[in-house]
Amino acid sequence: MPAQPSTAVSITATDGVVLGGRVYEPVSAPRFEVLMLPGVGVPQRAFRHLASWLAEHGVRSTSVDYRGIGESRSDPRALETASMTNWASRDSVGALRFAESSAQGRPIVLIGHSFGGQMLGFSDEFRRLCAAILVCSQFGQTRHWDGAGRLKVAAFWHLILPLAASVFEPVPGWTGIGEAIPRGVAREWARWGRTHDWLLPYVAGAAERYAAFDRPLRAYAATDDPIAPPRAVSELLGRFRSTPVERVDLAPADLGLGSIGHLGLLRPGASERIWREMLDFAERHAGAANTAEPGSPAWSSAFSASER
Repeated sequence: MPAQPSTAVSITATDGVVLGGRVYEPVSAPRFEVLMLPGVGVPQRAFRHLASWLAEHGVRSTSVDYRGIGESRSDPRALETASMTNWASRDSVGALRFAESSAQGRPIVLIGHSFGGQMLGFSDEFRRLCAAILVCSQFGQTRHWDGAGRLKVAAFWHLILPLAASVFEPVPGWTGIGEAIPRGVAREWARWGRTHDWLLPYVAGAAERYAAFDRPLRAYAATDDPIAPPRAVSELLGRFRSTPVERVDLAPADLGLGSIGHLGLLRPGASERIWREMLDFAERHAGAANTAEPGSPAWSSAFSASER
C-alpha cells in the first residue's frame, strides 16, 4: 500500500512562534497517530523514511522542525527565542497539540530521537500520550564516555560549542552538530553538558516529571553510538520510576550492518526490522487505549486534553 507524499503544515508553538511541520498520511483511515520529535542538529527530514513506512502500514505521523532550524526559520522570532528549553516546552508541546487536533480522539505515540526523548521531562502534557518510543535518547554528561571519546566530548562542551556560539549565529554544522543550530540553543546545550545532572538543575520539575511518567516506554540504544553511548542512555532511562522500560541494546552485527551510530535506526534497509518492533509496540498500546473503559488510565492518556 503506497504512502501519500508528506504534506507541509504550519504548527504553532505555545508562545505563538510558527513552525514548519510535515504530516505523512496513510491511504486508509489511520488506526493511531505518531508524533516524531528529533534530536539537536537533526532536521525532521531524518524521519522521512520511517514516517513513510508507517504510512504504508496505516499510521499517520507528524514531524516538526524546532524554531530556527530546517523548515522553522521563517518566523522572525525564531532565532531570537531559540533555546533548548523553548524547543522542549514550547515547540514540542505545540506539536503535540497539533497532532491531537487532527487525531480525532485516536491515541498518540511518541517517537523521540535523542533530545526528542528528553522532552518527557518538560511538560505534564506528554502524559496524554498512550506510549513512547525513545531512539538513542540520553543525558550527555562527559562521564558517560571513555578514553579519547571523553576528551572529545569535554572539549565540545567546554571549548568548541561555547566558542562557536560566541562567533556565529547560527552555529554552523561543521562544528560537529549536524544541522546548523541557533546560538541560544548551542549555549544552553553546552551549559547542560558542563553540569553534573545535565538539564535537571535548570528545568524546574523535570526530575519529578520523568519519575511520574507512567505510559508504556520502549527505548533503543546502539552500542557504537558516539553521541548516545549505552551509559548515557541508562542515565536518562534510570529517571523513569513509574513505568517499566522495555530496553533494547543493538550492536551493528545484530542487524548485519557495519555501523548503526546515532542515526542508523532511522535509515531504511536493515533497520526496518526494528521499525516492525516499534510498530508492534505502538499498536499494542494504542489498541489498549482504544478499547479502554472511560476513566481508566489508558483512556485518559489517549483522549483527555484537560491538562492544557
